[in-house]
Amino acid sequence: MAGISTEQYLDAGLKLLPVGLAWTRHPDSNFAKILSIRAEQLSQANELAHQLVKERILGNAFLLLDEWEAFLGLPECSEINTIEARRTALVAKDNEIGSFNKHYLEEVAAQNGYQIRVITYYPHHCLRDCRYPLYPQENAWRVFIYTTSRNVRNMTCLDDITNELTMIERSKIECFLKRFCYSHLEMIFIYED
Repeated sequence: MAGISTEQYLDAGLKLLPVGLAWTRHPDSNFAKILSIRAEQLSQANELAHQLVKERILGNAFLLLDEWEAFLGLPECSEINTIEARRTALVAKDNEIGSFNKHYLEEVAAQNGYQIRVITYYPHHCLRDCRYPLYPQENAWRVFIYTTSRNVRNMTCLDDITNELTMIERSKIECFLKRFCYSHLEMIFIYED
């Protein structure tokens, strides 16, 4: 659908007027000047409609960028400031194929600059080897993620008196990986030195 200019809207509006002396169809008449304001508004609405049609594709989003981000749950863990970075995050989230596979989680963490090991400690049952450790039954619903990426911060004079002297803040890796966690499982993050 091609864009329609203001002049084309004005011409169409004047041609739709009834024939007679009361309705002047001349483009320089006073009525044409009044109608040109509506023609300009129609032209702007047409351009906006074309822009919205283009924004169906996430990589072209500008006017609907906030709505697309709200729909896809972005931003997740990091502050993204530029329009192009926000579009890239939208496309990546839309094309993302989620999985709770151990190798997939390790790959996602590596793509975001984190090194992790995903381990599941399954409980013992009668078909296992006799030397298999006796993990509790609760571990059937837990996934242990070992990582070295933690933020250690010492207390400053601006902190609350009830804070510990050394605080271990949660890493962004928790935010990245918890979106893949199934509702019946629990992720336990273990920060190694």
